[in-house]
Parts: sequence; structure tokens; C-alpha cells
Amino acid sequence: MFKEALNQMQQPVIINTEDYIISYVNDAYEELFELKSEDIVGKHLHDVFTDTPQENQVVTEMIDNDFRKFSKKVTHKLGGEILFLDSVSKRFEHEGEKYVMTRFEDLTEHARQEKELKKMIIDMTVNVVPLSDTIGVLPLPPILRDEQKWVIVEKTAQICREKRFSKLAINLSAIRTLDEELGDIIIRLIEVLRVLGVDVILTGVRHEIAADFSQVDLDFDRIKVYQNLKQAVEYFFSEPRDK
Repeated sequence: MFKEALNQMQQPVIINTEDYIISYVNDAYEELFELKSEDIVGKHLHDVFTDTPQENQVVTEMIDNDFRKFSKKVTHKLGGEILFLDSVSKRFEHEGEKYVMTRFEDLTEHARQEKELKKMIIDMTVNVVPLSDTIGVLPLPPILRDEQKWVIVEKTAQICREKRFSKLAINLSAIRTLDEELGDIIIRLIEVLRVLGVDVILTGVRHEIAADFSQVDLDFDRIKVYQNLKQAVEYFFSEPRDK
């Protein structure tokens, strides 16, 4: 009856002895890992999954550390695909024998959607708009996720180098709060662009963050700040054109 109940579960389940001998897998496990119970039951876990990296050997890690219960997110390579899995392992006894039952949840689709979301966020965060062959504008959106922070400098520098921009206006009109980390990122961005020979100006600094900006370690003698994008564009186009 116990095995029948497990077979009705949609989540993949495997049971092995503490000697790593597989004693049971349910239908969902067979489907996820593309294995047949008759081919693996009675075999050593490590003989079935010979290529599993040590950091993904959840049962081994649980037994070696004498955990009663163990949870861990792992990956599993299946053909040309990488599965993203959430695992929960528990010890139990049955008829005097000690076992480990591991239940998996397939997070692969969620991981794919998260990856696509991160890419979309990155693309939205660093969207340099060309005004001419040599002039661009970076409208910096509100920074809501950590992924956005780490790509601003690298991605903006990459775009300016590929597009051969020599002038860039960073529009901060959408930024309503400026913490120390974001201030440091903006400073780093300006420094990197200067090394690449890009003339940088700031525009659209809102009054809410003006006081915060005064605390940023930025040499305002070397950086021009304009109230709005129109003034910044007029400044750029009033300068002698790059040859």
C-alpha cells in the first residue's frame, strides 16, 4: 500500500538503503530521469548515476553528515538538457532496515523562465539609445533586482565600445532613491567609460536624490550635470563633432 501511494504521487521519488542500493522508484521518477525500475532497482546508486558531480550527490552528502533530513537544489544532465531540481531526503526504518527516501521537484521550466526574465531585465536596464553615430543616451531605469546592478557597467561599456560612441548621457530621471551601492556603480561606470574615451554627462537628477548625490564620491569638477535631457543633447551637439 505504501508503494501504491508513492506511485500516485506526481513528484519523483526514489528509495535506497543506507548502503546505496536502490529499492524503489515511482512512475514519476522513471519518467523524469528516463529510466526503468527493472533496470535500476537492486543496483548501487553510484553505479546508476556514474557521472553525477559530488556536489549533486544528495544522498551521499546526507549519509556522510548523518543528517536525518536534507534539502538541496541540484542539477542533473539528461542528454543535452540540464534539469534543475529541488530535492528533499529523509531517513526512515521499515522492518528493521534503514532507508533514505528522496523526493524531487522539477524546477527546470521555472529556471528557464527565470533566465528569460533576467535577460529581459538586463536588456531593459541597459538600453543605450543612439542619437547619432557617436552619441548615445542611457535611460537608467529603477534598480529593483541585484542582477541589474552588476550588468550596468559591463553592458554599457560593451555597447559603447561596439557602437563606437564617444559621448554618453546617463539619464537618471527614473531613479527616485540613491543608495551607496548604486552611487558606487554610477561612479564606476563613469570611470570605465572615461578609460574608453567616452565623454559622460549626467542628466535628469531628481530633487529627491540631489542631496544623496552630494554625498557620492564623485568629482563634479570633471563631470557635467544637466537638469534635463534636452540640455544634455544641446551640449553634445554644440561640441565639435568627432572626426
